[in-house]
Amino acid sequence: MDRGGFGSSGTDCLGLENAWFNTFTYDEITTNTQPIAIMNGASAVVATVTTFLMGTLSDKAGKRKPFILWGYVIWGITTGGFYLCKFFPGEIFKCVMVVVLDCVMTFFGSTAYDSCFNAWTTDISDSSSRGRITSIVQIAPLISGVILAFAGAVIDNYGYAVFFISVGALVSLTGLIAGNAMQDAADLKPNPDAMKEGVWKQIFGAFKIETFKQNRKLFLVLCSICILLCGFQVSYAYEMIFANNYLGISKTYATFLTAAALPVMIAASIITGKLCDEGKGTKVLMAAPLVFAAGALLHGLTMNIVLIVIARALLYGGWMAMMVASTAMFKNLIPGDSHGRFEGMRMIFMVMIPMVIGPEIGSLLIGSQDVSPIIYIVTGIVALAAYLPILQLKKMEKNSGC
Repeated sequence: MDRGGFGSSGTDCLGLENAWFNTFTYDEITTNTQPIAIMNGASAVVATVTTFLMGTLSDKAGKRKPFILWGYVIWGITTGGFYLCKFFPGEIFKCVMVVVLDCVMTFFGSTAYDSCFNAWTTDISDSSSRGRITSIVQIAPLISGVILAFAGAVIDNYGYAVFFISVGALVSLTGLIAGNAMQDAADLKPNPDAMKEGVWKQIFGAFKIETFKQNRKLFLVLCSICILLCGFQVSYAYEMIFANNYLGISKTYATFLTAAALPVMIAASIITGKLCDEGKGTKVLMAAPLVFAAGALLHGLTMNIVLIVIARALLYGGWMAMMVASTAMFKNLIPGDSHGRFEGMRMIFMVMIPMVIGPEIGSLLIGSQDVSPIIYIVTGIVALAAYLPILQLKKMEKNSGC
């Protein structure tokens, strides 16, 4: 219940933000995609700062449970209220409130999920089980995908307000039930260094040159997933807009188009988790970007629905394998007394940089050519650059005999 419930509702809300907040803004506020890019970038920065701050505070307190429980409850409430930005006067003011309300929601979401939930999954696992646990957490999009598969139909028939309130209520309810049921790891204790030093000193300590030198392998893993996710966000931020306005597919059918990739995502997650527990995470990193890029390029070169389903299966399968492998490897490489603080470092590479750069590139492409398949072509090209750090990582492991 704990891992599955939190993981599922967390990905529900993240999927809501990344797909439907963007689509809502395009449909109800403005067809200018620049506010969408700004919203994604601003929320990514807030998410990263929040994860550093709240992760370090939870390290200092030696507790994750209260941050997770109440973070989820308030996260759901703020999600349900997102529709209210439509009632502010004037397009510019509406756009400002879209960004502000998304950032408020992100603060509580990152406190609960990005920071403390992810640190908790590290607390309760070790190198022999983190691949499996990571795959379980990443499989949670199956449940969220099934739920969000009905998103288009709900929006088409009942409107955005009903949808936002429904998802928000689900997230808050999960926080109350699973949050009360979960327990902190038995060996989680207040971090003595954090007790002696101030929170901000602890946070900025993660950026010391020595930290990068001592954790070079960790940062190569983060760089590889960062590059791939930059490519991913070029198209993902506008995926529903592309389906609605270029392919001419309704919201109802657009969600099922993406949900068709779920079996491949599940298989990729399970297989990758097993391989990571066997110490073969780097081999996954060598294959995943190629599969991802093949799917993205195919998506950009066809309008055939069957081929698009295949393309999304490849794209999302490669993405899932990369996410599980990089996350499991990252967790195995985190210094043992700083799980919460290093989740903030993960957020820089896996959320902030990709969500600032990717949507902005997508917005520029859409601005020059309208919504077109070029966003998927660029997605595939950018993702292939992930091999630069991956090859360095492989070289390091070869030289060290790993």
